[in-house]
Amino acid sequence: MLRVALKDLMARKRRLVTTSIAVVLGIAFLTGTQLLSATLNDSIRSLVADVYQGVDAVVRSPKTTSTPFGQPLRTPVEATVLDEVQGVPGVDRAQGFVEAAGNELIDSKGKVFGGGVGPPTITYNWVEDSIMGTGGVREGRGPTADDEIAIDGTSADTLGLKPGDPVKVATLTGGVKTYTLVGVVGLGADGEGKTGAKPIFFTTAEAQAITGQPGQYNFVAVRAEPGIGQREIARTLADALPQEQVITGRQFVDENQESISKFVDILSTFVSVFGYVALFVAVFIIYNTFSILVQQRTRETALLRAVGARRRQVLGASLLEAVVVGVIASVLGLVLGVIIAMLLVNALQNLFTMAGSPALPGVGNVVFALVVGVGITVVSALAPAWRSTRVPPIAALGEVSIDRSNLSRSRMVVGVLMVLVGGALIGLGLADTGPSPVAMVGVGAVMVLVSFALVIGPTMASPFSRLLARVMGPVGGVSARLAGENAARNPKRTASTAAALTIGVTLVTLIAVIASSIKASTDKMIDQSVTADYVVATVSLTSFGAIPPDLTEKISALDDVAVASPLRFGFMRLLDANAVANAATATTVPPGTFGVPDDAPPGEDTAVLGMDPRTWFDVVDAGTTDGSPSDLGPGTVAVEKHYAETRGWRLGDTIPVYFGATGRQELKVAMLFEQGLGQTPIWLPMDTFAANQLPLFNSDYQIYVKGADGASMSELRDQLDALVADLPTVAVQDLQQFVEAQTGPINTFLYIVYGLLALAIIIALVGITNTLALSILERTRELGLLRAIGMSRRQLRRTVRYEAAIIAVFGALMGLVLGVVFSAALTVAVAADNPGLVTYHLPVVQLVAITVIAAVAGVVAAWLPARRAARLDVLAAIASN
Repeated sequence: MLRVALKDLMARKRRLVTTSIAVVLGIAFLTGTQLLSATLNDSIRSLVADVYQGVDAVVRSPKTTSTPFGQPLRTPVEATVLDEVQGVPGVDRAQGFVEAAGNELIDSKGKVFGGGVGPPTITYNWVEDSIMGTGGVREGRGPTADDEIAIDGTSADTLGLKPGDPVKVATLTGGVKTYTLVGVVGLGADGEGKTGAKPIFFTTAEAQAITGQPGQYNFVAVRAEPGIGQREIARTLADALPQEQVITGRQFVDENQESISKFVDILSTFVSVFGYVALFVAVFIIYNTFSILVQQRTRETALLRAVGARRRQVLGASLLEAVVVGVIASVLGLVLGVIIAMLLVNALQNLFTMAGSPALPGVGNVVFALVVGVGITVVSALAPAWRSTRVPPIAALGEVSIDRSNLSRSRMVVGVLMVLVGGALIGLGLADTGPSPVAMVGVGAVMVLVSFALVIGPTMASPFSRLLARVMGPVGGVSARLAGENAARNPKRTASTAAALTIGVTLVTLIAVIASSIKASTDKMIDQSVTADYVVATVSLTSFGAIPPDLTEKISALDDVAVASPLRFGFMRLLDANAVANAATATTVPPGTFGVPDDAPPGEDTAVLGMDPRTWFDVVDAGTTDGSPSDLGPGTVAVEKHYAETRGWRLGDTIPVYFGATGRQELKVAMLFEQGLGQTPIWLPMDTFAANQLPLFNSDYQIYVKGADGASMSELRDQLDALVADLPTVAVQDLQQFVEAQTGPINTFLYIVYGLLALAIIIALVGITNTLALSILERTRELGLLRAIGMSRRQLRRTVRYEAAIIAVFGALMGLVLGVVFSAALTVAVAADNPGLVTYHLPVVQLVAITVIAAVAGVVAAWLPARRAARLDVLAAIASN
């Protein structure tokens, strides 16, 4: 039986090529992601280690505040700490360093270099003969005057700058300032190495000034005298400076490496999810392929059974075939993954110096590829292999093979039960009920998908295929009708082939509908709530401090302006009874997030808006209100009505809260409003906001402007544009532009997700090609007879293509329905907790386009099988058995 299985595999190896392709692509995607992640982590760790290689200890403030945008904010230390450190015994050298974000290079077009995306721009102070390995000078020198800067080589080359050129920088505290470029720097003694980030070096005084920390350093780096170890000098410093935090240089390196590696790991996990989706799609293709092969070999299996082969041997032979296919596909996928990783590493070399070639696959990678690849293949082939052992030899020899899956009542009952159970799990998960809501939603979604694909799907495949054939009939004629009958006569095969496409289309539809709903909700909310004519906003949601503090006054002074009202964005922690109870059971929200110190008492973190109650309600329609804007003074808060109801707050109640800057405070609910902007249901009057928020958040990030009665809006726009002409990180937007700016990141995210899902769609189309190719081999005699009675090659090609289109449209429509249902369920769950926040919106044009693209892709996938069918020799086909 072993020899029979291997010989059978070699004789039919071409039939398993496309099956292998599905596994190869999935494994390549996953292993490529793993290797790229490993290479990035190695490179980042090496880069960080090189930068801090000369540091034996670091002295810094113990006070930290976490933010949602990266590493925790740490309070700087006074410059006097440097003098104290230098006087500690055992210290050879000590240097103070400024290291902060927020200042941006301006390109020749007056825009932020890089558009505010990509590698971060970091502000450093230039220190001659630095303890840290921040690199060398490629051209020129380091800055020695406050109007001089040095930048990295990649930025200089991209901007076309050389020493002596003027450079504009958008600063946090001084607006746009012009500096003279005096040096181009990089990693390594020669300054040729790429830095990854976009560093800007200033003099110490200037770096301190433009980062808002005059006379302060972010940390003090220490090099010990020869013979003194890192731990020893750290202990000595800690004893001498008990008010500061002291860590070893190794700990400092590990901390920075870990922080960056977490981001790489999150990105790797996000991308890997789509690789697993692709492998899940491959399951259906493998299942379908082996089902067809088992059916084609019924007489051969029966003959083996007749001459003494046991069921276990037949099962083993089929599974051996699956193992061989899985091993070969896994190895090829591993090789392709290495190639993909190499290509991506080469592309990333333009950003920063990588640690040599991509990480080679280790034992773990090889084992992972083999276990996943072989496991997926064997599990997918198990059901068809088992089915082949259940056919009695006599029945198999007679080739009685009628697919009655569409007639099975039990199949429908099982399918409906799976849908009900899966739907219940999804509902419970969305309601945040149970030990693992995410897992419940995932299992429920898989149950519904599998039910429609393999259980209920076959019962719908036959009638749908015939219906679609009738629709195509006026155009396709006999070819369309014959294609419909071909798809209908084996509904299980049609459904399982379409299932692969169903999964991809379900995910695409789900994401498209959710994105469209978010956009529609944002548009509706701004249209209903914002009565201003223009919004002056930062170009990035994280560009805190980009709007100068006097800009609101300048706008208000314009003759064509009736009202200009600033808005700020910050964070606080709720400490009411509900918050404390929820924090006690929360498992997903870490302490110390959103601008709250790590040592704050447990509670719920929330975003808050800071507004001027004297002008805010002139530019925003908050609906019906309880209380008056005049009641909003220091120590008060305004809350959205529904949110207040869910927390049991009433007008006049006092709420305990915790701020990053001032700690525990009590706020009085002085006003309840009906509708807000959707960002947060809590508004703080500017006095309360300014008194309690961290400096990072204590600046305007939007200004809402309403024109005076009779004023020309175009002239007002020109005046506003003139005011921000020298502020490249600030833009003037009308309400439509404001909506587009708020939803722009959604479009970017959509493009990324669609690109990653393309792999699953491609594998699904490979499945259609594979099924049609195998079915043509199965129907060789039938096709020969059709040609013999007069069907032309063109008609035969069209028949195969129409069949592919029917399968593709069936899969796409099932995916559309499931995607719409899943998105509706998610919207209902969100709306239950946040009425009015989300408006369900179907992007009809997009959904129609998805269906059309699926049908066209199906036709393209049928090109090779159709060509093969048309080239069959008529007499040889008729004679085949």
